[in-house]
Amino acid sequence: MNCLILLDNKDTCLILPHIFKNNNNNLLYYKMLLEPIRKDKKLISIYKNPPIKNIVDVKIKSINKLTNNTGYTFNIYISPSNNFDIIHDLIMFDKEIMKSIECNSLKWFNRQFDIREITELYNKSFCNQTKTMSIILTNKQIRNMLYNNKTVEDIEDIVNILIADNSPDNSPNKLFVNITIEYYGLYIYSESTSNKWIIRTIDISNINDDDNTVSNEELIENFQNRIYNIKKKCNDKITELGKNIDNIRNNMKTIDELLDNLKKDSESTNNNNINYCLSKLNTLILNQEENIK
Repeated sequence: MNCLILLDNKDTCLILPHIFKNNNNNLLYYKMLLEPIRKDKKLISIYKNPPIKNIVDVKIKSINKLTNNTGYTFNIYISPSNNFDIIHDLIMFDKEIMKSIECNSLKWFNRQFDIREITELYNKSFCNQTKTMSIILTNKQIRNMLYNNKTVEDIEDIVNILIADNSPDNSPNKLFVNITIEYYGLYIYSESTSNKWIIRTIDISNINDDDNTVSNEELIENFQNRIYNIKKKCNDKITELGKNIDNIRNNMKTIDELLDNLKKDSESTNNNNINYCLSKLNTLILNQEENIK
């Protein structure tokens, strides 16, 4: 069996099967993923700029405590009627990573894997059949927790609220739950991979309890704040994309100009200038390929 053997300072080793073999000492990485680090019996590759998704009206299917007792894993149902774009993004996200593995497996693992093999080893972020996904809640990684527009300080209180809502004694659909999740990275185990998503914010509204009913004005204000925040993020992203477009156009203009100069210089005997143009063109073309990825 082909294996990847990682040694630490104490000369202990971690052996992973052939799927995780290094190629020329380059660790596994995907587009926008940082170089994996070893932790316990797995490799972890974290996103440089992790995607963030806002999901509305999620249903909590189950809650399980993490084995290290640092938090909880939620299995959630994502309603397509309220989250069509989010579901599409998650599906495309999984496809992109799987395609990256297929295209780069020879370079990464010194072996070409086909999509069938990758499908067997890859655990998707989102199950399109059941419309569910697993997400993680910890005190360390959560940024904001609200219950009826009031701040909640401890995840145990949030969990107790959700567990009480799922009790047989309570009526269904008692709570309206919105969450923001962030991609934490790709976890690589001996025979599989797993995508980790963490909860950054959770906003719970009790819509049935007369003693804690949230007014329409409060709900509207809450959504207005969320809309303001997402508009700001969209405008910032549009500005960033606009700068990238201008940069790509300017680079193409420079490439065209250098090509024209190269054609003119090819008719002369000025080899130094020709070599300069060739080197400059090569650099610009490589940079442009990175810009349009």
